[in-house]
Amino acid sequence: MNDPAHDILSAPTRVGQLEDLPGASQRGEFLRLLPKLRDIAGRDRNIVVAFASAIPGEGATTVAAQFAIAAAQSGASDRVLLIDGNLENPCLAELLGVDHFPGVFEACNEGLPVAQAIQGTELENLDLISAGRTEGGSGFLNSLRFREIVEQLAKQYDLVVVDCPPLASGQGSTHLPAEEALSVLVIEASATNREVINGARHELGLMGARVVGVVLNKRRFFVPSFVYRRL
Repeated sequence: MNDPAHDILSAPTRVGQLEDLPGASQRGEFLRLLPKLRDIAGRDRNIVVAFASAIPGEGATTVAAQFAIAAAQSGASDRVLLIDGNLENPCLAELLGVDHFPGVFEACNEGLPVAQAIQGTELENLDLISAGRTEGGSGFLNSLRFREIVEQLAKQYDLVVVDCPPLASGQGSTHLPAEEALSVLVIEASATNREVINGARHELGLMGARVVGVVLNKRRFFVPSFVYRRL
């Protein structure tokens, strides 16, 4: 971290906030995703994972945040970067208690060096790039520049996690093609119908992404969850 290219901004954090986030009690379940994704990627380091949902409210932001936190807390000393690519409804800066800008918008559209957009969190090995100043919800980015930035950061971090906007928003600038990221679709259990899910998978395919897995979020267990894991 002495290299100026890797300097991060010091930002105020709320001590203990990470343990109060939605889904914190399920962090162990999120961590179980990591070895599966490593197997798919065929390597243990320099992996990019993009989380997306079909429609708003399915919990993709929560899943992305908890997955990144779980990986950072795993004890493996992995350096993890979380990127808020949901410029239509940015939440990660607020959730993690850091500055809202500068962020993705400034780095992609205004020429800000990406190192100046990286902020530290209360976890030593978890950094964040917020959405930035999104001009009233504008989700339009220089998508080629975003891909360049992610490619650069993937060489510096063991794991890069991108929170993408819902497919229904029509904002695809932070969705990444298959050769650059593993895409995971987050679905709200017992709420999102099959046609919507298939439409989201098709939309990702048109962008060159490949869905490597699905997270069934907000699932209600009618018998204890440990029983399901033994079935």
